[in-house]
Amino acid sequence: MRKVIEASKGCILTNGKTYGRKIYLAQGEDESCYYEISQAEYEALTSDEDKVF
Repeated sequence: MRKVIEASKGCILTNGKTYGRKIYLAQGEDESCYYEISQAEYEALTSDEDKVF
C-alpha cells in the first residue's frame, strides 16, 4: 500500500521536481524529501514554465 501525504490548506507539497496537493509516495520514497510552499510561490515558479521565448 502506498503512503499518501497531503499539503495544508493553501499550500503545495514539493521535492523540487514534483508538485501536488496530494502526493502518492513511490515505494521506498521518503516523505521527508517533501516540503510545503505557498500557492503563490507555486504559481510564481510554474508561471515561468509557461513563458515562450
